[in-house]
Parts: sequence; C-alpha cells; structure tokens
Amino acid sequence: MYYVHSQYPDVTLSRRVTELDIERRALWAGLICSLFGLVVGLIIFAGERPPLFGDLSVGIVSAVCGAVSAGASSAYAFRTMLRARETWLKRIPAWRQMVTALGLVLVHVASTIMIMLVVFHLLQQAFYGLHLDVLAGALAVSVSTGISAYLSLEATARINAESLSVVLGIFMCAGVLISMLLAEDQNWWRSMFSSLGTTQAGMGSFWTFNLTLVISGLVLAAFTEFLTRDLVRLAQTYRCRPALERYKIARMVRPRPKLVRWCLLLVSMGIIGIGLVPFDVAMEVHSAFVQMVSVAMIFLLLGTIVLLPGYPVVFHLLSYAAIGAIWGAFQLWNQWSYYNLTGFELSVVAIMFSWISVFIRTTSAMTQDRSEPRTTHSPSELEKAKKKPAAKGD
Repeated sequence: MYYVHSQYPDVTLSRRVTELDIERRALWAGLICSLFGLVVGLIIFAGERPPLFGDLSVGIVSAVCGAVSAGASSAYAFRTMLRARETWLKRIPAWRQMVTALGLVLVHVASTIMIMLVVFHLLQQAFYGLHLDVLAGALAVSVSTGISAYLSLEATARINAESLSVVLGIFMCAGVLISMLLAEDQNWWRSMFSSLGTTQAGMGSFWTFNLTLVISGLVLAAFTEFLTRDLVRLAQTYRCRPALERYKIARMVRPRPKLVRWCLLLVSMGIIGIGLVPFDVAMEVHSAFVQMVSVAMIFLLLGTIVLLPGYPVVFHLLSYAAIGAIWGAFQLWNQWSYYNLTGFELSVVAIMFSWISVFIRTTSAMTQDRSEPRTTHSPSELEKAKKKPAAKGD
C-alpha cells in the first residue's frame, strides 16, 4: 500500500495547462496537419484521378496521413499537456509512462485508420464510380488529416479513467466487428471466437482481430494507471463504517488499490498474449493466456468486498451476480448445448465489460463526491449567513 501511495501523493490537477490552451494547441495541430495532408495529396495524386476508396485512393491516403497526424498529436498532448494536468503521471516509473503513452497513441492511430477506411468505403458506395481531380482529392485528404489531429490532441489532453474506458469499449467493439466483416470464412462462428484471429479466416480478419486485442491490452494497461490513481484517492479518505468498528476483522479490511491494479494488469497482459499468439499457432500458450484473464477477473469479482470496501452494497451484489451469470452461461453451453463455444465466449466478454463499465462509473462517482466540499447547512441558512453583517472586531 505504501508503494502505491508514494507514487500518487498529489491528487490535485495542475492549472498550468488551461482548457483554452488545449483548444488553441488543438487548432494549431489541426491547421499544421491539414497543410501536411494537402501537400501529400498534391504529390501523390499528381496526374491522377483518384477514387474515394481502393488502391491509391483518397481513403487510403487519408487513412495513412490521418494515422500519422493522430499519433503525433496524441504523443505531443501526452508529453506536454496530460502530464502537466495529471502530475501523478510524472511520478510513476518511466516504463509505465511509456506503456501508458503507447496505449493512448496506438488507440488513436488505429481508430483513425478504421474510421477513415469505413467512411470512405461507404462514400464510394454512395457515389459509385466517382473520381476526384488532383485538387479535390488533396483537399479531402487535408480535411481528414486536420480533423484527425485536432480530435486526437483534444481527446488525449483531457483523458481520464471514465473517458478512456469508453474509448476502449468502442475500439474493441469496432475492431471485432470489422474483423467479422472481413472474415473470408463465413462459418467462423461455428468453431470459436478466437478463430477470427487465424489465417484461415483471411488475412484481413487475422490482422484486424489480433491488432485490436494487442492495442486493447495496451489501452487497458493505460486505463489501469488512471483507475489506480482514483482508487488511491478513495483509499486515502476511507473510513470504516461506525456500525462495523466494533468488529476487529472489519477494521482490518482496507482498500487494496495495488491488488486491483495487478489483477487488471494480468487481464491486459493476457489480452495482449491472446492477440500475439493465435490458437492455431500455439494452442496451449493461447489457452494459458485465456486462463490468465479468466483467473484474474474471477479473483477480482470474488474479492471486491475485501479489495474495495466502502463501495455500495449493490455494487458488490452486482459483482457476485456477474459470477452467477458467467456460471449460467457456462451451463448453457456445456450442459444444455443452448449455443456453441462462440456464444459462450461472447456472453462472457459482454458480462465482463459490463461489470468493468459499472466499476469505472461507480469509482468516478465516488471520487467526485469525496473531492467536493460538503456542508451541513441548508442553502437558506447559507444565504442568511452571507447577508448577516460581520460582528465588530471580526
């Protein structure tokens, strides 16, 4: 506990970087990167009439330029703004800062590529056969690149545990959905969920699915740093309930941010391992990573009442309900054959991410409540106190 507390001694936000600073720098990033996209488009499309999507198209060039701009803007925002606003980031070890930065940068790069390709593919379907001239194509790349840089810088500079969890959920869902659509084997779902990450499903599905898992694991590791900071803030203000103080065992139970952090890190490492080692490459290693994720999550769910005292009772009940739901999903697959292995895996993933979402929102709400000053006076009493003239000698 002391090790974790010593890394997060400052729980206040620095005011050196204001909201106006972020907006101004984001606009500059968007302007500079839009000029970069314009120049690249004019060079690549010289003498060509590019389509919206396909080989050497506006969509492909926009995806590449947008990814470069999004990655550079996100890295700049992390280095110069996020670390200045969240001063505790400077106090964690350098390698953990690197992992956090890498997760944030890669998720913006990958999200930009996916969004660009999907949008321009849909536009090509809507405007079938349309080809642009050099200027129009370069301007489209310029606009796409500028927007990517602007949004990435804004998102990174203002990131927190709650917003990062939303990014993680959307990115994972989008990546898995795209890998499903790219799967050449339309019957992939008849075997198991991880078959999307095999070469038999097609190279498009193989790369999309596995890269989604690897980047999601890195984002989860980055998210763990922000969540741990919030848990430490709660641990510093934790007080045992008066009704339980007479029980010695209740007084010994304290919040354990470090154990929660290690559980989530094991989950993130397991997800990265699942993406790096598809089951058709080394099935035993792949299964070991799956078991690592499962054990870490089950331990976290079972131990919430000990690891996270002070949380609402309904949250602990929900944690045990999640375990019951997982057991029920297993029985539906193993005993009653209601669905196949893919259905069971999708059910477990949905249950786990639903619980994580509730965990994050509950932690965020508790952190905000603890940070706000409280008063025992009603609003009317406060108004009377303001109007009351000060006594002589005050």
